[in-house]
Amino acid sequence: EINCIAEALMLRSTNNPSISIDTSQPNVEPLEVAITAGGIAMAAIDKRNSDKDDTSEKFTMDEAQTISGRVVGVVMRMNELEDL
Repeated sequence: EINCIAEALMLRSTNNPSISIDTSQPNVEPLEVAITAGGIAMAAIDKRNSDKDDTSEKFTMDEAQTISGRVVGVVMRMNELEDL
């Protein structure tokens, strides 16, 4: 999860208008941000599940959905979390 959130923060810091990762941008819809965040999470989960490393188990579907939901939740609330 932390690597996914770090990647989202890195993408956000680039201020690239073609990457919908910041809900505070006026031309970006929240759904676009959620889809981008979900894509980041799923890419990390797929990478972990496809690694040939025998020391880590593959995520189950429930675990993958939980991780993705948490990443999307944090990314969607980044601005609020920064204000804390």
